[in-house]
Amino acid sequence: MRRRNGSRGMRRDCQGGIEGLPLQLLIMVVVAGLGLTIIMGWMNSISAPHSIGEVFVNPSEIAVYDDDGDGLYTREGLTITVTVTDQGGDRLEGATVVLDGANVHAKDGGQARGVTDTSGQVVLSGLKVEQFGSKLTTIVVTVAKGDYGLDSSYQIPVIPS
Repeated sequence: MRRRNGSRGMRRDCQGGIEGLPLQLLIMVVVAGLGLTIIMGWMNSISAPHSIGEVFVNPSEIAVYDDDGDGLYTREGLTITVTVTDQGGDRLEGATVVLDGANVHAKDGGQARGVTDTSGQVVLSGLKVEQFGSKLTTIVVTVAKGDYGLDSSYQIPVIPS
């Protein structure tokens, strides 16, 4: 029996290539692989967030005195050293340190503040602390640096004597 248009039915091709569904699967695998490679590249370029690790303060407490009995407890010429590390324990350079509370201020009467050096330290000297009354107060040590955030968790007790 002969078919129209000279076709003789389906021909068996023993040397066939990738066609149809297997070709579509191959294309999908290649596209998915490229997409995964791009996404992984983006993820690797994202840096882990930074944070302030620990804050060390010396002295860890401050005694103030009422020498004249007027109820005003003071201490002058005080030096406070603050050391700051990052979350990995490395010293953190360029962090701003601010002291607040117990009416602490610098020699010039301004706010007690400084910036950490290459060893992660700032030395604030010539400070004056004064408070009215004999109750316990604190000085809050606030540390801030750009993408490292803010840390106000350290407090120095101010103890009237």
